[in-house]
Amino acid sequence: MPARDAIRSMCREFVLNTVGGSIFLPFKARNVVLKIGGVESKGATVLPGQKFISGGKVHLGAGAYINHGCLFDSAASITLGEQVAVGPRVSFITSSHEIDSNPEHRSGPHAHRPISVGAGTWIGAGVIILPGVTIGASCVIAAGSLVTKDCSPNGLYMGTPARRVRELTA
Repeated sequence: MPARDAIRSMCREFVLNTVGGSIFLPFKARNVVLKIGGVESKGATVLPGQKFISGGKVHLGAGAYINHGCLFDSAASITLGEQVAVGPRVSFITSSHEIDSNPEHRSGPHAHRPISVGAGTWIGAGVIILPGVTIGASCVIAAGSLVTKDCSPNGLYMGTPARRVRELTA
């Protein structure tokens, strides 16, 4: 990474995570700081203590609610629809590595895949969402779940890995 890109990235992360993540920053000011840092927020409520790393491709829909201590690894885009509720300590992970054929170094080239969460979804505390996952509208992801695959709309998902355990009424 060229020096200019490294400095830009450090400044962005400082603005988002230190300034924007401060408990002393008022709500309206936090939204301004998020916008400066490249987070598109259409009236979302973002509590302090978030961690934004990598790119700046985070889109928060109107009425979305982001609780304390969430991690946004946005090497690829992260899109949350309208009225998405995110519990504390949820991790959105968009980057990983391909598995290398070299047995002495299995971590191969970087791989970045987007995450999308449909409108009206509720994500419980401590959930981890892995690269390339799409969660359909109006789902509930139970606390502590590990989401490794797409989730169809209107379902309750739980476990490690998360599985659909019940249909929710539309």
